[in-house]
Amino acid sequence: MIRDLIKKELGFDPDDYDSCLEAVRRYGPNIRYILNPDIELQLAAVKLDESNIQYIRNPDKEVQLYVVKRDGWNITFIEDPDKEVQLVAVRNDGWNIQYIHNPDKEVQLEAVKENGPSIQYIYNPDKEAQMAAIESSGYNIEVIAKCPDWKDWEEEIDTYVMCKEIIE
Repeated sequence: MIRDLIKKELGFDPDDYDSCLEAVRRYGPNIRYILNPDIELQLAAVKLDESNIQYIRNPDKEVQLYVVKRDGWNITFIEDPDKEVQLVAVRNDGWNIQYIHNPDKEVQLEAVKENGPSIQYIYNPDKEAQMAAIESSGYNIEVIAKCPDWKDWEEEIDTYVMCKEIIE
């Protein structure tokens, strides 16, 4: 009886694979009503609209990579993306670093290489990332100077002064 009510309310049978596939192809967000959808169902949903990944609990890595390759901003819909997905997102657009919580050194470097000013979205950026940002544009020194760990760079203050002079 309850199953019949669910089918009637959803407009498809969540226990019937073909019914689920048709429902997802018709309207991607329907995937949220399917318990543990396989990769075919997940891909059907995100091929309609990449943002449909937000309706998938624990999306397959292949699906994550698909949406991030299409638009790195889609990483915002992925909870705790792994390093490979993060790298694809920042290589797509360095600004996507702002959507990654605690990116490691490699991800920081890739973001800054793609877009130097993206360093402003990295909390306590690695020294190598800071230097790469400065190399891409001396103006990035202004952003880096505001970084909380700049005070630890006392031994490299000459670099700061030199870059500041170049800018002015």
